[in-house]
Amino acid sequence: MLPRSLLLSVAVLAAGCQPAPVAQQEMVEPLSLAVPINAVMVALVDFAADGVWRPAASDMGLSDEQWLLAEQDATNLIASTTLITTPGTGANDAQWVKDPDWRRWATEMRTVSLEAKAAVDSRDQERLGLVGDRLVELCQACHQKFKPGLPSMGITRFPIYPKRDGTLTPP
Repeated sequence: MLPRSLLLSVAVLAAGCQPAPVAQQEMVEPLSLAVPINAVMVALVDFAADGVWRPAASDMGLSDEQWLLAEQDATNLIASTTLITTPGTGANDAQWVKDPDWRRWATEMRTVSLEAKAAVDSRDQERLGLVGDRLVELCQACHQKFKPGLPSMGITRFPIYPKRDGTLTPP
């Protein structure tokens, strides 16, 4: 027969190995977008879209660095599709994200962005070119409805945001 102190120790250890009761998790609201959707479009979407369709249109094969940049840009486009379906601080943001056309274009942009990532992953420049063409069509159609006449609503990328020079190392 085991000593009482040993039995007590085993019981304590066994109780300590039991999973803790699962507390009901609180529903956590996602963070709000703290900038206008237009700022996201200019700083992230426009920049990343350029990084997909410009290299794809090149007559020359892409270098390893260009493929890495295209991968980064495709990933940023994928992520941006969630951001542009969240109203930010812009005057039109709440209206835009409720519009069925906006939602449809954002969903299609996600699909095309995933296709861009797949083209990059397979290093298929021809496929990337076709995806880039579709991305241009989507952007133009959306701009015609939501921002005719003033594509960036006064927010400009250059010279505020520097152009990429293709290097991977910091200056």
